Amino acid sequence: MNLGILDIVVILLITIGPTKAAIMYLGLTGGADPVFKRQVAIRAVIAATVICVVFVLIGHEILRVFHVSLPALKLAGGLILLLFALHLVLGEGEENSAGAGQSARSLDIASYPLAVPLMASPQGLVAIVTLSAGAPEVGPTILLLVLVLLVMAFNLVFLLSAHRILNVISPAILKAVLRIFGLLLCGLAVQLMIMGFQDLGVIARAQSSLILFSRGPSVVEAARICCVGATLPA
Repeated sequence: MNLGILDIVVILLITIGPTKAAIMYLGLTGGADPVFKRQVAIRAVIAATVICVVFVLIGHEILRVFHVSLPALKLAGGLILLLFALHLVLGEGEENSAGAGQSARSLDIASYPLAVPLMASPQGLVAIVTLSAGAPEVGPTILLLVLVLLVMAFNLVFLLSAHRILNVISPAILKAVLRIFGLLLCGLAVQLMIMGFQDLGVIARAQSSLILFSRGPSVVEAARICCVGATLPA
């Protein structure tokens, strides 16, 4: 299946875009000073960018060297995402509010959970590896690399301006949004694992497969990149 540039951009915005990370970013840095917020945003985007660029360039080779298949990557990534999402839904961090306050102020949150698994997400890495494997030529690889960098630049701008949302959203509403967000992430993680089992033949594919991303014709076909192989435009 040949994908157009618009299809690839849609896939990248859905899988490695800023929405999921921005919600968590607001929850973890709500009471922090602007300097800390900026540092977290920049570090998170840099970390996610490095990971995604590595997977664009040599992701398929990394999987080959370690004998990891795409279905296995989907299953492992889905499991990691599910464990993280369960923490959000169950509100584990509220059990120790004093410790949580100090943890939330650590720059480590830029790496986890903002960079991984929210920006450099499991489904995003699967999509990137599948795209790059389907187009081993230099031209399409450079195109994919440029598009990934553009999406990450958009992520940085989005995160740096996300604090303005706090001016209109109360902390109670934000906590509720985080719970709902965690529930949706649980569903996304389970769906990713189902895709892995389908690829392995453990679960039969339905004739009308559930597509996570959109119902629009071109976007539906583009979103199938997380399930089947595809090629970039030459």
